[in-house]
Amino acid sequence: MAYIMEEVNVLKHDKEIKTYSLLVKHNKISFMKENNQPIESYFTMNLSQYILTPGHVMVDFNMQTMDFSQFKTYITNKLINRGCTTLISVFTIESEREFHDRLKEARARLLNSPIDYYLALKLPLEKLTPSIVRKCKRNKIPAIFIEIENVEAFKTHPWGWIKDALYQFPLAFFPIYKGPKMKSFNKIWSGVLKEQNIVFVQTCPKQHAPLPLDVLMKIGIYPSKGEIRIGGELDYNLYTCPEGMILETASELDYDNQQPEITFHRGKILKAGKEVYFRPGFGNECKVTVPGHFQLQ
Repeated sequence: MAYIMEEVNVLKHDKEIKTYSLLVKHNKISFMKENNQPIESYFTMNLSQYILTPGHVMVDFNMQTMDFSQFKTYITNKLINRGCTTLISVFTIESEREFHDRLKEARARLLNSPIDYYLALKLPLEKLTPSIVRKCKRNKIPAIFIEIENVEAFKTHPWGWIKDALYQFPLAFFPIYKGPKMKSFNKIWSGVLKEQNIVFVQTCPKQHAPLPLDVLMKIGIYPSKGEIRIGGELDYNLYTCPEGMILETASELDYDNQQPEITFHRGKILKAGKEVYFRPGFGNECKVTVPGHFQLQ
């Protein structure tokens, strides 16, 4: 069915809110016009009382093996109610020989996922080797979270070898600093990886919070996810405007305390008010072809 969403207040990545009319066909955005210019006649729904955002992409570090009831409660409370339509599920290894078993377990945990997901790896710095990087490349894992306890060990790690292993699949690195408090760590982190021309994110993102555009670009998830665009899947959230007012920016939209009223995922209602439509297995494992292909300059 084709229909028009008119007077849609779309939250852009620069935090500006612009008003569009969107033509939806076959659960994809077929056409967009700014300033509510008329589109050919279709069934129309007016969304002027809402702010529309892309479906959120969020990171989770705590996904454990659970029975179905526990899994449904966890996904619903931690992710869906916050407007998440795509998950980055991070699995952990302590040695290279664990890689394939932990990856298999991570995929098995998400077989009933109602939302799409990517997989990422977490490991201690000393276990980061060119061989591990090549395993990530073969399995299309676009991000590695590195636990760092010793800054000197980080600076002397064989980053040149890691860089060589990244050829044609420049996955992104995230820091998880676990050492003594050190104000200069972020500067050291960025300095070492910039010198090697390795893709990195400055700080570890907050769990269960929407990832910003620059992070989605570095991982390679954008533009497949995290954007309202022509040809894109119908993944979005509708937030009620605070006090019924139309905002000029998103400064008053508090993701920590404000839940979306409606969430659509791939053209189907995922959440409406307090009702969640949990469809086991509806989520797909997504693969990144070229990490960092679209990056902010």
